[in-house]
Amino acid sequence: MRCDSADVKQLLARWDYDPDAVDTYGRAMEAAMGNPEARAVLEHTVSVYEAGSEVDIRTVLAEMDSFAAACGESSYTMRMLPYLCLLEPARMKYAAAGLEEGIYHDSFADLLWKTRECHRLYGVWGSFVAVWFYRFFALQCFALGRLQFERAAFKADAPLGRGEQVINVHIPSSGPLRTDQCQDSYDRAAAFFGYEHRETVPFVCDSWLLHPLCQGLEEGTGIRRFAADYKLLYTIDDPSCADLWIIFGRAWNGVPSALPEDTALQRIFKARLLSGGSVGRGYGLYLRKA
Repeated sequence: MRCDSADVKQLLARWDYDPDAVDTYGRAMEAAMGNPEARAVLEHTVSVYEAGSEVDIRTVLAEMDSFAAACGESSYTMRMLPYLCLLEPARMKYAAAGLEEGIYHDSFADLLWKTRECHRLYGVWGSFVAVWFYRFFALQCFALGRLQFERAAFKADAPLGRGEQVINVHIPSSGPLRTDQCQDSYDRAAAFFGYEHRETVPFVCDSWLLHPLCQGLEEGTGIRRFAADYKLLYTIDDPSCADLWIIFGRAWNGVPSALPEDTALQRIFKARLLSGGSVGRGYGLYLRKA
């Protein structure tokens, strides 16, 4: 397998990566290719994936962590390299499955969104949630316009049966939540997953956007409009505050008084934390008429 900085540049040209990110990934790839053990891991990963077998992605990412010091790069950067090596094989798998190029492009744009998030939080081009990406490579999760979707089992007891197949919705950090774009995505997902001839299409979402705290925002905001489609079934407290970085643009350090208050959303969540309250996520169901 050959992959150098020029190959990385060509691979990423489909998306709007910062030139410095492209240079960083290219430099890291060349360092990994120059390390016999790291190269062997990457080559084996590609071989397993192309053979149609399941990649043990957690082990692969842990191995890339172990090469970070020797390659002179952050582990966040190193964890992106297996995925960069799999981008072209994944494109071929999408084509073989009859999926249009646009679905491939939009789905793997998630690597770009996560690259930007990592740089915003840690000043490093890479990903701190790299395990997440594999579902796109495994043809389990797909971006269909603004939103991302995958099949899932229903996680409540009503109004559907627990375990019933539903369409799980993910919201990438690719821009504002516009109602027309979201509705177009729902329509595309209904057709994509074979629900277009049913009376209703069951969408579920497990997200901080559905947490009751967000009802404190003005009604016309994108978050309120998005959440309005869903019936909230239950909330999930999260003592680790794992999603706060999305709201505050910085990693959670356990000190609520240090959090910014630049937006209404930040002020609402900060006030809850300062009062000793909990934050977390909401799990909701959207029974959309087909």
